[in-house]
Amino acid sequence: MGKTTLPLVSIVGIGILYVALMTMVDHKSLPFHIIIVTAALGKTIVITMTTLKRLSKLIKICHSLERLLWVFGLIIIISIFSFATDYTCLYQFDQMAFEGMSVHSNSYVYNLFHFFYFSVITFSTVGYGDIAPISEAARFVVMLEIFLSFFLVVFAFANIKKIHLNE
Repeated sequence: MGKTTLPLVSIVGIGILYVALMTMVDHKSLPFHIIIVTAALGKTIVITMTTLKRLSKLIKICHSLERLLWVFGLIIIISIFSFATDYTCLYQFDQMAFEGMSVHSNSYVYNLFHFFYFSVITFSTVGYGDIAPISEAARFVVMLEIFLSFFLVVFAFANIKKIHLNE
C-alpha cells in the first residue's frame, strides 16, 4: 500500500469499528449529552491546533498539490464524520434534540446516514433547515462544527500563497 492509502484504510477501519460499537451502546444509560458536548469541544480544539501546527509546516515544505489536497480532504472527511457521530449519539440519547427527522428509528446506522447528510450540509454552510438542532447540547455541537468549517476554509485560503509547487 502507498503512503496515502494506509492512513485512509486505517481511518475507514476505525470508523467502521466505531459505528459497530455505537450500535451496541445503550445511549440512554449514561449522561451522553454531557459526554458528547465535552468530547466535541475537545475534538474541535485538537483538530484546530493540529491543523495550525502541522499544516503550516506542511504547506511551507510540501511540493505536491495532490498531497496537500489529500490532507485537507482527510481532515474535512474526519470532521464531518465525527460530527455526524456526535449528532447521532445525541439523537439516540434524546430524540427531541433534533427536529425534522422523518422517521424515529433506534437504528444507529440509519440515523448516522441522516446525520452524515446533516453534517455535510452544516459543514458546507448550506443549511437547508430540514433537520434542525433543538436542544442546547445539539446547538452547541452544531456551533462547534460551523466554527471548525470556517476555520479550515479560512486557514486554507490564508495559506494558499505559501504553497510552493514544483510540478
